[in-house]
This record gives sequence, C-alpha cells and structure tokens, in this order.
Amino acid sequence: MVHRTNQIDFVMEKINMTFTRLTIMAFLSLFIVWSSALAGDTLLQENFNGVALGDSVDEGNGQGAKGTAVWSKKGPKGWTVENDFTKKGADDLPAGLGIEEWTGWGFAKLEWWVQTAGDQGRALWKKADGVVAIADPDEWDDEKKDDKSPDDYVKYNSYLRTPSIDLGAVKANSVKLAFDSSFRMEKNQDFELHAAFDGAKPIVLMHLTSDDAKDSIAIVTYHGGKTEKKPTGDAKEADVDFPVSIDIPNPNGAKSMIITWAMLDADNDWWWAIDNVVVEGTLGGTAVEPGNKLSASWGAIKTAR
Repeated sequence: MVHRTNQIDFVMEKINMTFTRLTIMAFLSLFIVWSSALAGDTLLQENFNGVALGDSVDEGNGQGAKGTAVWSKKGPKGWTVENDFTKKGADDLPAGLGIEEWTGWGFAKLEWWVQTAGDQGRALWKKADGVVAIADPDEWDDEKKDDKSPDDYVKYNSYLRTPSIDLGAVKANSVKLAFDSSFRMEKNQDFELHAAFDGAKPIVLMHLTSDDAKDSIAIVTYHGGKTEKKPTGDAKEADVDFPVSIDIPNPNGAKSMIITWAMLDADNDWWWAIDNVVVEGTLGGTAVEPGNKLSASWGAIKTAR
C-alpha cells in the first residue's frame, strides 16, 4: 500500500512539474509577444547633450553674441556633416565669408542660438533643451565682403547624417524614427529626410517646401505620397514646432541604415533644428518563432533559473 502511494505521489509530482513548465513557457511566450508589440527596441538615441562645445568664433564680432562653451562643428561620435555650397555663377565663395558657426549643420546650446540670432521665433521651440543640431542659413548669411553676402555666390546645401545603424536582426518594415524639430522656411529653401540601406541610393522619407502661393505655408510630402500643409510664416509656437514620427520601410535583409537631414537650395532663409532623435525597430528571428511560439527549450529556461 505504501509502495502504491509513493507511485501516485511520483506521478502527481511529474504532472505538476509538466504543468508548471507549460505555464512558464506559455507566460514567457505571451510576455515576449506582448512586449514586442508594446514598443520597439531602441536602435539609436541621441539628444546631442554629450557634444563637447567650444567658444563662439564669428558670433559676437560685429553682430550676434559671444559665448563660452556654446558651439561645435563636430557632433556626437559617428555623426557627420557634409556641405555642398553650389555656385550660382562664375565666382567662388570668398574664403571665410559666412558666419562660421552656421556654415552647414552645427551643434549649439539652444539658449545661446536664440540669443545670438535675435530670437525671431526660435525661443518658441519648447520641446528641446541643452544642445541641439542646427542648420541656419539666415544666420550664416549675416556677413558681407565688398557689399556681397554668401548667398550672392552660392546655394546652401548641408547634410547631417547618423552613424550606420545596425539592422541585422531587425524585422522588415518595423523601423520607426521620432525626433523633435523646429523650422521656418522660405522659397526656394527645401528640407528633406533620407534613409539609405546598405549603402544604396537613399529614399526620401519626407520633403518640405514652401507653398507656391505664399511663404506662410510649408507643404510636407511623406514617403508613400501623403501630404499635409503646415504654417511656417509667423513666429508662433505652433508654427515653429514640428515634432516628427515616421515609419521607415526597411527592406527585408537590410543590414544597415543611415538617416540624413538635408537643408537644400537655401539662400538667406530660415532654419531647421532637431533634437531628441530616437530610432526603434522590432528585433526578430530569435525570441519568437512563426505562430508566436517560444524558441527556447525547457533546458535553457531551467538553466537560467
């Protein structure tokens, strides 16, 4: 009788262990699927506050405001700036003409940028703080030589690029980009947001241009064809604040991606500034199998206890 009781106890223990294992596996599977659906995995995050800043160079010399530890041409590790100032005629841009701090994308303390530029609506950007990335051809053009300013010679084209972002384990069409930005614009100034995969030709995720009829409206065109109009002519908070959240169609099999903010064909126009950049994507291929089944053995789970 005692022997039979021991057998029953042994069987019940096995049943309980099996039930416990199945319960844990089911819970983990549901948790992984739920957490993946709730938020993507962070692939890149940057608020520019770690940029090492130096003193102002041209600002404060005849115009603007001097500053100590307020500006840098060099951004965070891996971020790059490329300038392509296209000639308008036969003459080259004279060496040194143009305010150095704004010769292409740069990085500066928000409060100092507002001060040295005389505000003009820049202070209405409330979602940024600390150091921000700025393309400001309006300030760049505030210098003359022989009664000519930089935009008499060239068009202002400048590109700000992220480091290469690893997509090797990221599911196709799952990448999202979000950032805070501020802008005002005029004709013929254009802004574009690009994504390039594995070194291929970039796709245009977003394009902004001034309305043909009036400069107070910017036409925003997104990848896929969706358009919207955004006020930009008046220095009001609603007009200069432009937070962006956009889906990026990362192709199946893409291993890397670079995102670019482009200021194009600008003269003595306005600005585009960004802060709080976040890139997310859904990691796939290891945690959850097709059918939302957990791809881990009980042995692996037991070992991890």
